[in-house]
Amino acid sequence: MSFAGPTRILVVDDNEILRTLLSQALEHAGYDVIAAESAIGALEVAAGDPPDLCLVDHYMPGMTGAELIRTLRASSDPRLRAIPAIGFSGHAGAEDELRRAGAIAILRKPLGEVALVEAVRRVLPPSPAGAACGAG
Repeated sequence: MSFAGPTRILVVDDNEILRTLLSQALEHAGYDVIAAESAIGALEVAAGDPPDLCLVDHYMPGMTGAELIRTLRASSDPRLRAIPAIGFSGHAGAEDELRRAGAIAILRKPLGEVALVEAVRRVLPPSPAGAACGAG
């Protein structure tokens, strides 16, 4: 986890529009956001410089959000095992799967900006950048 500078969040969603909207909402709240369009891409990003939190869509081609979370939890790298994950989906059945995989919170689509930021703040300490600019 990074302790210098803004808290880093990795947003993982195959839908470019939703990925952009989530990223913008979190940046507005003072977080540093990295985005990946797939679970495989997220694993590559996380292995290079682990984020403080992953925000993960469940239904993605290739590897689901639950599979991504299980892969992080099973990693031999303790930095990856320690990354908290918030899962999200528009399908009720996905919530249980995300929870069993190790998601610490579940959000339902459509995601509102306020609910998103509140969920992140319940998991992470306030971002230094967000506090400095008065985001909230």
